[in-house]
Amino acid sequence: MDKKIAAEKIRALLEGRIARLLGCDVGDLHSMKIGSMAHFLFLLVGDSEVMPGFNTAMSTLRDLIGFELMWSLEKTEEAKVEEAPKVVIN
Repeated sequence: MDKKIAAEKIRALLEGRIARLLGCDVGDLHSMKIGSMAHFLFLLVGDSEVMPGFNTAMSTLRDLIGFELMWSLEKTEEAKVEEAPKVVIN
């Protein structure tokens, strides 16, 4: 697994989730570190059951992409995260 590609996919996913929660476009967001976005997302929805435990999630993120990529501000490569298709139930 390429850690830089994994980091950019995680970045794209976090940016998309934060933008949807705030009702804005990803381009409207200030450039943030992956670790900061993960912290911010917990601030926004951390009281719901849709997210794992904070310490577990942050430890896994650090173990997966490493401390340097987690806390660097630079984007390494563009990576697109495919959105799950939206299902409408009537």
